[in-house]
Amino acid sequence: MRTAALITFGCKANQYDSQALREALEEIGYRIVPPTVRADLYVVNTCTVTSMADAKARRAIRRIHRLSPESAIFVTGCYAQKAKEELLRLEGVTKVFGNREKFSFRELIREAERVQSLQREFVGDPDAPVDLGEFGLSVTSFDERTRALIKLQDGCSAFCTYCIVPYVRGRMRSRPLPEIVAEAERLAARGFREVVITGVHLGAYGKDVRYRWTLADVLCAVHEVEGIQRIRLSSLEPMDVPQALIETIAGLPKCARHLHLPLQSGSTAVLRRMRRRYTQEQFLALVEAVFEAMPDAGLTTDVMVGFPGETEADFHETLRVVEKSRFHRLHVFRYSPREGTPAADYPDQVPASVATERSERLRRLGERLEREYQESWLGAVLSVLIEDRREGPNDELAGYSGNYLRVLVADAGPEHVGTLQPVRIEAIVGGHWVRGRLAVSGAAPAFAS
Repeated sequence: MRTAALITFGCKANQYDSQALREALEEIGYRIVPPTVRADLYVVNTCTVTSMADAKARRAIRRIHRLSPESAIFVTGCYAQKAKEELLRLEGVTKVFGNREKFSFRELIREAERVQSLQREFVGDPDAPVDLGEFGLSVTSFDERTRALIKLQDGCSAFCTYCIVPYVRGRMRSRPLPEIVAEAERLAARGFREVVITGVHLGAYGKDVRYRWTLADVLCAVHEVEGIQRIRLSSLEPMDVPQALIETIAGLPKCARHLHLPLQSGSTAVLRRMRRRYTQEQFLALVEAVFEAMPDAGLTTDVMVGFPGETEADFHETLRVVEKSRFHRLHVFRYSPREGTPAADYPDQVPASVATERSERLRRLGERLEREYQESWLGAVLSVLIEDRREGPNDELAGYSGNYLRVLVADAGPEHVGTLQPVRIEAIVGGHWVRGRLAVSGAAPAFAS
């Protein structure tokens, strides 16, 4: 039996796509192996959101070729969409597929069969169609035992001035609601208790079909799926979170009390140059609305520093908004010019040394806010989905609470993996962790999810 390995970079949408590709390969007889061992075929699913993401993909391709120079290497994803010829020049690369060709799994697999005229035994019919669903991609399982992704849409039409994603992912495409529900039912039947609802521009789900379905409709429908115990949303753009969606999340017990709202900048002037469609005041009003509906919610965010023209005063506005928003986890990154985006040609590029210094200041603020949030939950009982992962200084089983605290569960055992358990938070460990113990029988979590 031929073997294949997959290496995935970037967002949850890419992770979902890789799982769909994995299942298509398995369906026609490939055995999936870890990327650290020799395989007949390697598939590298790339990201290109920053120049560092490009570099990581190139390093991975070179490492694969050194490990197994006779193997076929196929490259797909956003970097492949943007720079096909550049990737084809890398030693060992056999084929490059952009995002718009990512659904052509049969073509990709047949290309693998032709590499070096290698023969293989098929478990099934090599010419049988691979069912990818109406949307183009569909999954039945995930490598993890506890959590699965469901991708609602692909593409983005926002065109923020710094972002390459709309150019490499294409236009908005929403997945039919019945197909989403059917996938949630399949995942629940496989034992997944938490699903993460994701997409490239998730909050715009339904816009391309005149909102025949909305994100709130998806949450309500998946909430009814037997076996699903927690529904988590991935990143939501602030301009795509109406009051009705907040109220839906607050009113559905299975919905995790956690939202990831990318701020990017707290300066309205910088937001305007970024072509972000909200102001500082509108963002803070959104945060206030979330906390009014869900006082115990956890908020996380992405923040960019060093955007062209960002002044020290602009940066202070960002610090102020981050603190007022009480985020408990920050993803801080320095602006990276992407060729083909408007911001790459903007004047007043911020020196790297200034961007680095601002990044460190923002990270220190994030660390303080995270600790304050962790302290506020000491002694509380939270519902934690126990994962099959051991972490922390004492190598304990870990999982996320509904409000996105990373919890080490000191007395959890293998029998608890894949289940939601009430855990009393006892200590702050550092490194994003808190530690707790299974609560006594009958103890009610602070909130259902």
